[in-house]
Amino acid sequence: MQSFIQKCRVSCSTKGLCSGLIASTLLLSLLSSCSWTQQTNLGIDTDRSVQEKTLSLVFESFEPKGQAELDRLKQDRTQQFCSTQRGLKDQSQLTQSTTQDQLAEQIRLENQALITPPKDGNYFGDFKRGELIAQDGRGKTWSDPSESPSGGNCYNCHRISKNELSYGTLGPSLYQFAKLRGINSAKDFAQASQNSSTDPLIQYTWGVLMNSKAYNVCTVMPRFGVTLNHKTQGHGGPILNEQQIKDLMSLLLDPRSPVNE
Repeated sequence: MQSFIQKCRVSCSTKGLCSGLIASTLLLSLLSSCSWTQQTNLGIDTDRSVQEKTLSLVFESFEPKGQAELDRLKQDRTQQFCSTQRGLKDQSQLTQSTTQDQLAEQIRLENQALITPPKDGNYFGDFKRGELIAQDGRGKTWSDPSESPSGGNCYNCHRISKNELSYGTLGPSLYQFAKLRGINSAKDFAQASQNSSTDPLIQYTWGVLMNSKAYNVCTVMPRFGVTLNHKTQGHGGPILNEQQIKDLMSLLLDPRSPVNE
């Protein structure tokens, strides 16, 4: 187990994603060492005990380095829910009047409240810059300067342009994102842009890029544009700044973009 954590250190110090990923991965690893009968018979207390041991191992095995401080290992309410509520017996966050689905909806609405519109009212940037952001996987690791911009690493999970041969399939294909949703020409794009604040497609796309957990609480897609705590930099600060999200909006929705060829 110790060696497993050490191997995870580099990959999980990126973008503040590791707190939920490592805890849930280690938890599943530990649970898999017990038979189904043992897990069922031991019940809630065992689940909580395993979680506590897992977190203890994680904190003992990591050390702060550069911008990767130990606060990355502290889960927020959303991460705690997705690590302990979905598929496990620990119901510590629930009350008698709150079901699991109700709690999930509460957390989804909390994430939705973190989404803010662009300060200047303009939702779009440069799709060429957006493509570079989608290709860039750097940022938020201990070796990156905290002031350097992060990439979106979008190709790690999505197909985006037809020219990219190596892309992930964890998320849906985004190829022809705008075309498949009715934006087929510069005129269509201009008309949608004029009504950005009310256009459902623009609002949805912006919202998912800002905070995907406002739509699917336990999605593995990062919350790219929100501040998760009092910090404005480091783990709590947004992965992408507002201009970068605008550039990704153009990558997805501009008919001239390679996404929509």
